[in-house]
Amino acid sequence: MPRAPAQAAATGVGVLNPPSSLPAVTLSGDGMLDWLVPGRLRGLLRVANGAERILIDADQRKYHGPAALKPLAGLFERGFAPSEFEILPAAQWDNAAAQLGAPMPLIRLVWFGNLLAGHGRLAPGYDPSRRYRMTKWPQTEREYPKHFRIATVMMKAPASLGEIAEASGVTEAEVADFINANLATGFAEPEGDPTPVEPAKSGGLFGRLRGR
Repeated sequence: MPRAPAQAAATGVGVLNPPSSLPAVTLSGDGMLDWLVPGRLRGLLRVANGAERILIDADQRKYHGPAALKPLAGLFERGFAPSEFEILPAAQWDNAAAQLGAPMPLIRLVWFGNLLAGHGRLAPGYDPSRRYRMTKWPQTEREYPKHFRIATVMMKAPASLGEIAEASGVTEAEVADFINANLATGFAEPEGDPTPVEPAKSGGLFGRLRGR
């Protein structure tokens, strides 16, 4: 299907209205996770942080970038102004995308951003004393071999952070980070009521970030 040409907003970037009623990641400016909310961006965009560079096809919810995730960690450590998202014409996009390889689902970046966001603690609104389970098997990344063990434990039955850590031979901090990433992307949920307490508007890590 042919792509519609990217249209610039009044500010000169492919950005829709910000989610004013939703909690924000606590960074200076809008962090990358804020920008990855479905409907926040539009068109064909390029964004960089030093040598770290990705192309975002916001309408198709795809991105082009390195196959590994860890080199992109810096993108989630700072805020981004709208002007830092550069709109690319279709012809320029095709050339730039070809250099970076096949497209990948944008939800992979949502997963990675939430893996980093908690710094070893569950996101606000989620009780560390509750048990958590996987609702379906996630795609685990080769960069994080311990995640296979964590997911295997969580697929068997709901368990607490301590139980998961002991059974999988990892730290509770690693378990918390993994659970955050999979709660945000729909692969995990708390035992019982899957709807967590709504995070405070000023401190939520990913309350609105579930997207595809």
